[in-house]
Amino acid sequence: MTLREKLEAGPCFGTFLKLPRHEVVDILALAGLDFVICDMEHAQMNEEDARLVARTCAERGLTCIVRLPEPTSGVVNRLLEAGATGIQMPRLQTSAEVAALVDMTRFPPAGRRSVGNANRLAGYGAVPIERYIQRANEAVLTVGQFETRAFEEPLHAVTEHLDVAFIGPVDLSVDYGMPGQADHPSIQEHIRKVEAAAARTGTVMGAFAGTAAQAERYLAAGYRFLAVSGDVTLLSTGAKELVNILDGLRQTARQGTQT
Repeated sequence: MTLREKLEAGPCFGTFLKLPRHEVVDILALAGLDFVICDMEHAQMNEEDARLVARTCAERGLTCIVRLPEPTSGVVNRLLEAGATGIQMPRLQTSAEVAALVDMTRFPPAGRRSVGNANRLAGYGAVPIERYIQRANEAVLTVGQFETRAFEEPLHAVTEHLDVAFIGPVDLSVDYGMPGQADHPSIQEHIRKVEAAAARTGTVMGAFAGTAAQAERYLAAGYRFLAVSGDVTLLSTGAKELVNILDGLRQTARQGTQT
């Protein structure tokens, strides 16, 4: 089942991936996540790293969305051919940006993506070209991040051809001059405008949630594409929790030797 089909059925959960290692992909796939967002915007990875993540995700049956700060047709094509299922564009503001993203990610007549079948998804030429094109166009997802104060109006013209409208609450709060205050009324009003536009165009709402409790709030608001935490944060949190427990054991052991 594709992620698009899963989203039609209900909420899907993923996480941000910043460590471009196949072991990390394996762990996240085994954990049962629906998708990962391979972060080429902020993580220390290059295109080759991202292609490794995409290939490994495809082998593990884990959907890979690549967050790409400056999408170009060649890079997008190589990422999709490597196994990525979609492209996420940060700081999206205009319908022209969406149109360019759609053109890069979809084969004609839906877009302008160039066709090449010397890749795993096309069976290195074994899959009939018509079937490959149809399946690729049906599966690919375009995700636009709404995280800036400015945006083109009417906003529904921006969300119209997106598969997912994704709220970036941290950057949005910074752009409003209120770092970390995503619950401020002005920011919440902004988010309501995005939600209204997405509802009008039938676009799935998505967001970053730092915790499961935050994810629950988004679910209550009808969001279905939720990126919860990230691999680095999960590693850091787990390590800190373990060290806290071990420190307690150490203190107990010291007290035992003093009696």
